[in-house]
Amino acid sequence: MDYTFLMEDDTYIHFEFQTTNKGKSDLRRFRVYEAVLSLQKDKDVTTYVVYSGNIKNAKDTLETGINKYKVKSIFMSDKNGDLIVEELEKKVKNKENITKQELVALTFTPIMGGKLTKAEKIIKSIRIVKSSENEYKYDIESMLYAFADKFLSGKDLQKVKEEISMTELGRMLIEDGIEKGRKEGIEEGIEKGKSETLIKLLIKKFGFLSEEYKSKISKLSNETIDIILMEIFDIKSINELDKYFSK
Repeated sequence: MDYTFLMEDDTYIHFEFQTTNKGKSDLRRFRVYEAVLSLQKDKDVTTYVVYSGNIKNAKDTLETGINKYKVKSIFMSDKNGDLIVEELEKKVKNKENITKQELVALTFTPIMGGKLTKAEKIIKSIRIVKSSENEYKYDIESMLYAFADKFLSGKDLQKVKEEISMTELGRMLIEDGIEKGRKEGIEEGIEKGKSETLIKLLIKKFGFLSEEYKSKISKLSNETIDIILMEIFDIKSINELDKYFSK
């Protein structure tokens, strides 16, 4: 299961990010995820499948026995991420304000269509966000890094890590690693400083974080921390963190 969000109407939205299309096999898997989440939380769940790459059509309904299961498909290849990046680069050059909505759109450009590679769009997006004074810039940087960690590898991922290291978020990650006696460099600082950075972002968002929550966060896996960083926009209260500790 990729990402889940609790909505204001007390239902869950479940997002799956797909770079491949396996038809019924994927739908059976999504159905299991949705059923388990619905059972665990005792709430209704709607699944959105976000397709990247060149996928422009995919089966959204699974008929099995007397049951019919349906997801909502979103095809990012229909959207041109290059245009969003180019428009916001112009705004930065002209020193124009970038809105929260524009930053959110920028976050998803790596899985949109266009001629730029995922790595190029992520790096350009990080540079745009770094130039912005928007209060959500640290959240966006965290989400862009999480996308890079999910979709990139090798030299492309290394380039993104180097770019992140030059942002305030990156400096926070590196400092956290150094403070803990980790002197293996930028890459180790990024990996091992995640929990401390998440704690700082939560304190910045809510103004306070108890020692109990700090202790629990420090014991989370990198995967769970990445999920929280991706979902930090939608966390409305500190108590909502409890759902991540049971994973």
